[in-house]
Amino acid sequence: MKVEITIKKVLFLTPYFMHPQVRNLYKRVLIVGKDYPHQGGLEYVRDVWKKAIRKYQPPFHAKAGMKSQELAQIHKSNEKDLLKAVAKGRFMVREMIGIIQLKKYRTMKQRYETTRPRLENNGMQRCLNEDPSN
Repeated sequence: MKVEITIKKVLFLTPYFMHPQVRNLYKRVLIVGKDYPHQGGLEYVRDVWKKAIRKYQPPFHAKAGMKSQELAQIHKSNEKDLLKAVAKGRFMVREMIGIIQLKKYRTMKQRYETTRPRLENNGMQRCLNEDPSN
């Protein structure tokens, strides 16, 4: 019984406790980061996002003797800041997806343009040179 209580206390007192929405965002980043067009790939994305997530520290101005209403107000403001940061993170994930799709599109376009002869100009010249009476 005593061991369970100390484990629960330790989990909530660790500085690396992650909000569930932040954890979900980080998982999305890792999934999207597998295809990120950078030399480092997933390792690069992981390092950049870890630094960004650890950099965010919500302001906490609790003082000794504060009333529960004041603490609740601080918690609400911290929650609003956290939701704004998560929304910004989700936007960045969508931007990463856009970059990945653009890279894939350009790669496919480059592959197929070099192997396929360009017929647009030649076909137009043939149409102009052919005699319609034949």
